Amino acid sequence: MSEPSPKRLKADDSNVAQLKQQDGDLATGGLGEGAPETMEERWAVDLEECQRALDKVNDEASDRVLAVEQEYNKKRRPIYTQRASIIKNVPLFWQRTLSSHPTLADQLTDDDTAVLEHLTELEVVDFDDIKSGFKIVLNFSSRNPFFSNTTLTKSFHYGDDNGVEVRADVIEWNQGFEPSSTGLPGDPGRSYMFFLWLGETQPIGEGTPDEISEILKEEIWPNPLKYFMSELPLLEAGLEGEELDEGAELEEGAFEEEAELGGEGEEFGGAEGDEGAEGEL
Repeated sequence: MSEPSPKRLKADDSNVAQLKQQDGDLATGGLGEGAPETMEERWAVDLEECQRALDKVNDEASDRVLAVEQEYNKKRRPIYTQRASIIKNVPLFWQRTLSSHPTLADQLTDDDTAVLEHLTELEVVDFDDIKSGFKIVLNFSSRNPFFSNTTLTKSFHYGDDNGVEVRADVIEWNQGFEPSSTGLPGDPGRSYMFFLWLGETQPIGEGTPDEISEILKEEIWPNPLKYFMSELPLLEAGLEGEELDEGAELEEGAFEEEAELGGEGEEFGGAEGDEGAEGEL
């Protein structure tokens, strides 16, 4: 029997390699080396491609939304200016508005409310690109005895890590009005919550809401009249109560006067009756 030639052996080795390659292609779905080895992995690759396409469209949509918001912010600005000029003529507008918000009212101490009597203007301003943050600006009367600042600003800067950097003006408290909790005799014990928050600069972590800033930005600033008007029925009820009290006092006084007059009549009637009785005798 003859020996197989080297040339024939080389051909056989090539066939074996080709068969192995075909088996590998079948195992990987025909995608070649480096392709997913299971159908689940292949589906995952396809889904990731779809998600990348969706993310691209969503980014484009976000850019369009921001552009529209920037456009309408410019349109709102003159209306906000007009609104502010009207509010300046309304006594204690911002104090009454903030105090009437059901959640924010719990963050106001008596001293906070006293300071807010001197708040003449409140404004929430988005940064030009909108997505980088916003600031809250409060303007105060020059007659404010609590601190020397006529303007206090607190700003919120969104970071790439989804955290928020906070910056705030330092409140220059006047002597005797500083926050105090000593409890010593003669210490007026000034207590603030809202204005302590206004001066805080602690960064805000991802997913941690800042309740007061959200209320001011999302609820009060868009429609302060809603909360200002919510207090009017209470004021009217108080006035009606005072009128009722005054009416009751007047009515009570009239009854007392009538009773006194009635008593005097009985005395006169009694005296005449006695004289008549003496005449008969």
